[in-house]
This record gives sequence, structure tokens and C-alpha cells, in this order.
Amino acid sequence: MPAPTRLIRIDAALAAAFGPPPRWLYPDPVEVLVLALLSARTRDEVALAAHRVLRVRFPRWEALLEADPAMIERLIGRTTWPDRKAQTLQEALRALQAARGRLELDFLADRPVEEAIAWLQTLPGVGPKTAACVLLFSRLRLRALPVSTGHHRIAKRLGLISRRAGAEAAHEPLLAMLPPDWDNDRIERHHWLVKRQGHDHCTDRRPRCGSCPVRELCPSRGRILPAPEHRIRQLPLPFPAIGIRVHPGFAAGGPTESSGGRSPVLRHARTKPSLSDETSGVRSSADLITFPKIEQLEVRPSART
Repeated sequence: MPAPTRLIRIDAALAAAFGPPPRWLYPDPVEVLVLALLSARTRDEVALAAHRVLRVRFPRWEALLEADPAMIERLIGRTTWPDRKAQTLQEALRALQAARGRLELDFLADRPVEEAIAWLQTLPGVGPKTAACVLLFSRLRLRALPVSTGHHRIAKRLGLISRRAGAEAAHEPLLAMLPPDWDNDRIERHHWLVKRQGHDHCTDRRPRCGSCPVRELCPSRGRILPAPEHRIRQLPLPFPAIGIRVHPGFAAGGPTESSGGRSPVLRHARTKPSLSDETSGVRSSADLITFPKIEQLEVRPSART
């Protein structure tokens, strides 16, 4: 099947599985530029929070140019590589102001897409993905397709591009595969669907192939170790599992004579065991395991004492 035909079928399957995307806003291109620089290798919610913090601290982006880089780093500290991003933000905005005399990118609306992308990439820290985000998600509304790390991974697994193709080199062939009648809204929906697919199913390690909506169209199905089905893990018990009364979800066992029908408790996985006795007034819940009372051992002083 040709790659463009497979892409259209993949898009239709993802749309049937995930439904319509959320509503987009189309702000000033400089706002999108700052947000795109913050979002590199960072979750969307973290990047959006960092952008809001910067906007509150700097109502005008011109004030950020003279700010202390250490303060900017503290404000965006939850993002990945905040020290590098603080420096890149200032360098990109300074280069924009030096080239245009002010912080604005609306002049790109009158230029061809290829020329606009090339101009944006002259700014420090701006690559093909950041440039495509500025053109597609701002009020410029130019035809571009941002290819994130997840989009690049999914395109390789689905056989749309070569497995040896880098993320930057994947922008042009993936954009060329899109039908020519797709407008910006349609490209935005496709971008959101692929991003949702990478978040919910086609993860970086051990993807969830069993529930993938495009598994029938994926040539990599069966070649990647899928994630196992969710199950409760049992913690190693602090002493042998003989004579332990077990509640549902754990291995079987039974109380010993020394326990007298009582047992302290081991909580669910990833929690600390509680050795409180039932007669102490602590009521045990259904997800706990109780242990028999053990005889206190004699403590001998060590040679060092």
C-alpha cells in the first residue's frame, strides 16, 4: 500500500477512535514561538504552566530580554533543560528584535511557507518543529506540519518514513504525504490524532499494541515487545508465607496455631507493611494481609560495642 494511502487510512482509524480534537486558539506568533521553545522534550501541561509564569512576570516580552538568566531559569525550572532554554529564549528574542526592530512575526504571512520556515530557522534554537508550530498554531495559519519526537516514532513504526530518517528530515516527506485538499484545520486534527496515539498506545517503550486502533495497518506489530496486561504485583513477605491469612488479590495461605486467628498486616503493593495487631483497635481492611505474632529474639551486643 502506498504511504499516502496508508496515512489517510490511519488518520480515519484514529479519528474514529479518539473523536474530534479540542478547540484551538490562534494567538500572536511570538507567543507560540516562546511556548514552542519551552515545550522541547517537555510535557504540554508543564510547558503551558511555564509560559503562563513568564507572561505574568513579563507582561511585555521586551522586558525578558534584559532579565537575569538565573531568574528565568527558576521561573521555568519544571521544564527540561531550564538553563539552556532560558539562554535560548533570550537569544531568539534578541535576534528577532535586531532583525525586525520589534518583537513581531506577522510579516511572515505574506511569504511562501518554505521561505517563512527558512527565516524562522535563522533564529537561535529554532528548528523545523518550532518553525512549523509558529506557522500552524498562530494566527499566521500557514500550511505546516510539526513533527514531534512521538510523531517521528509513530511514522517510522507505521512504515510512512524510513527507520533511518531523522526527526528533522521527516518534516518534508510527511507534509508531502498529506492530501493537497487538506486545509490547516485538517492538518491540525491529524497532528492531534497522531499525538494522542503516541500518548495512549504507541509509547516509546513497550507500546500497547493490543488496544491500538491502527494495529491492522502497522507493519511493526509483533516486532516490538508489547506492554503486559495490568495485574497486581505481590510484595516479598518479610517472613515465610506459611500460616498467613490472605485476602483477595494475593497468594493463598492460612493462619497458624500461634497466631490465634489474628494477623498484622501487609498493605497493597508499593506500601509499607503494617504490623499492627487486630486487637489493638486498628480495623484491618480487605486489601491487607495479617501476620502471626512472632517471639522476640534475644539481642546480643556486637563485638564493636
